[in-house]
Amino acid sequence: MSLLFVVKSDTFITFDEQRINWFNSLIEGTFVDGANSTIIKQKYNGNITIKFNGDESWCMLEYDTSGRFVSHSSGGFISSNY
Repeated sequence: MSLLFVVKSDTFITFDEQRINWFNSLIEGTFVDGANSTIIKQKYNGNITIKFNGDESWCMLEYDTSGRFVSHSSGGFISSNY
């Protein structure tokens, strides 16, 4: 004889809800951690950009108003010792 239990959680949060909650929790500003920084800005169209600056490179991500990924760009810093 086998026994089967089916349990349904009332606290299940869908991936879409998690993404929207994450998006709504973002706060505009500049956050510094040593030589690294993160800049979060809201654009005129409601999209949010997150720019990560490191010692030698940067990366910028953009998300639409529902928290969906829109674009990515990155690059490196060139320094001159004159």
